[in-house]
Amino acid sequence: MSNKKILPVSYPMITSWQWHATLFSIIGDDEKAKNWIFSNYIQLRCYNIEEIFTGDEMLLADMMPGSSSLKECPYLLFSLMTKEQVESYCDDIITFIIKTIDLGGYVYGVFDEAKILCDSGADYKFPHELFIFGYDKDTQEFHVGDFTFGEHYSYTTVSFEDVKRGYEIITASEDHMFKDDYKGRRGLYVIQKNTSKTYYELDLNYIKDTLVEYLEGKDTKNHFRMMRNRFSDTVFGVNVYDAVLKQIGIQLSNDDPDFDIRALHLVYDHKVLMIERLKYLMEKGYLEHNHEILDDYMSVVNNMLTARNLLIKCSITGNIDCLDRFEKYIMEAKAKEIEVLNKVVELL
Repeated sequence: MSNKKILPVSYPMITSWQWHATLFSIIGDDEKAKNWIFSNYIQLRCYNIEEIFTGDEMLLADMMPGSSSLKECPYLLFSLMTKEQVESYCDDIITFIIKTIDLGGYVYGVFDEAKILCDSGADYKFPHELFIFGYDKDTQEFHVGDFTFGEHYSYTTVSFEDVKRGYEIITASEDHMFKDDYKGRRGLYVIQKNTSKTYYELDLNYIKDTLVEYLEGKDTKNHFRMMRNRFSDTVFGVNVYDAVLKQIGIQLSNDDPDFDIRALHLVYDHKVLMIERLKYLMEKGYLEHNHEILDDYMSVVNNMLTARNLLIKCSITGNIDCLDRFEKYIMEAKAKEIEVLNKVVELL
């Protein structure tokens, strides 16, 4: 058996949340998987929740599907392993991860990254999802993907012992991944590629229907009530622009603002994925190639990128006298996107 194995990954097209970065790292460049990817991730939704680390109220924005995409994607084989199963199959987490990788499985789960960033003596916890895709026994390190170890999503290495400490200290109540799945348990996800055959064709009718729901801000959570109860205060579709702008206004109005760029970055990622979808539909002949549509939608992407970068700049400089600029960038993006996507719906 080799002392080193690294499963294939490609830097993800979108990185706003760890579940998206993980899925796109594994299959984002697979041609068959693109049929599923570009048929989804159209609808947006957001709602206020309690931030798991600080207890503050935060605006959680995401695309649909969200974290459940790792389980729902037909081009991934997904196993939910409880802590008891992991301990039964292997005496320790290091052995389990190595054996899983040897069998072609990626590992995804919640670890205390305070123990990874600092040392075993850290007096606080930072539970966060970690994506593990390789190991090196000679250096005693795992290859991982994460936001925590750099200024943006990156692939790096973490020692075996740090991963072990980070895993063992998290309790079931702190494992927000399993809690979000309504399992109430502690464990890990094992994910494998499932791309040898075509399991999903591009669904033009679904794309068109979801674009309409997005443009009209329709409540689409009712489609999924068979799986879980729903929040009552969710905002959908293009109305997410207004919710994000409102959140930025609240942040800028505070004397000591705590800048949270996650919702704005998610909306930017949504635009990145949307223009790639339009290019894909044109490339494959589902839409006639149209430079005007692509150029107009690129202005949407650029406006959201500018707004995101401005919020990052505000967090660094402390300059908060710029709400009018955010409103200009975000509302111009909203108006132009509605115009362009209505044209796309007509063409579909």
